[in-house]
Amino acid sequence: MDFSGLLKYFVPKEKKFYAMFNQAAENTIEASAALVKLFNSPSLEERRALGLTIKGIEKKGDEFTNRIFDVLNLSFITPFDREDINELTSTIDDVVDLIYGVSGKVEVYRCTVFSPFMKDMVAQVHEGCLQIKVAVSGLEDTKNSQKVLKACKEINKLETRVDEYYHMAISSLFENEKDPIELIKQKEIIQNIEKIANKIEDVSDVVKTILVKYA
Repeated sequence: MDFSGLLKYFVPKEKKFYAMFNQAAENTIEASAALVKLFNSPSLEERRALGLTIKGIEKKGDEFTNRIFDVLNLSFITPFDREDINELTSTIDDVVDLIYGVSGKVEVYRCTVFSPFMKDMVAQVHEGCLQIKVAVSGLEDTKNSQKVLKACKEINKLETRVDEYYHMAISSLFENEKDPIELIKQKEIIQNIEKIANKIEDVSDVVKTILVKYA
């Protein structure tokens, strides 16, 4: 074991990062829950209101991210490598940014119909965000490594399900949608939902990297 590896067992760790990671993870849950409601909302007015809600959540996420970076810049002792803290924080923030992006496209494109596959995709996105919280909250104590790994494995399964729904959604869209403009709009939204699931898996990958280094 090198000196830096040995040192981490004796130097007290900065605990406040974990609370901030949990806040950021909870923000993904809030954003994804609003996205599920948006895709299941029957009215344009309600979708607009939910879009504004998601916009507020995204701004709150930026505040969490900036706060973590501020603390990181001022901290001598960190719970794990600065690069890993930066990557974890940025990737969680990206999840909320992508959710906001999808909600914005729904409003700009004035979409009124969402296929069952699209609704299934956003439901899986929400489940993935719930697992992000489980994985991130388990980082504080290495005794939780199995719990963290289980959450990461579940995220991988969820991403696979989203891929399956994605292919079914695209297939159904090209088979049933006759309006070429509407087809383009729906296709772009479907693709962007898949990007959220891929980013959630990226969070899982960062968590697993941290776990390998420090568990």
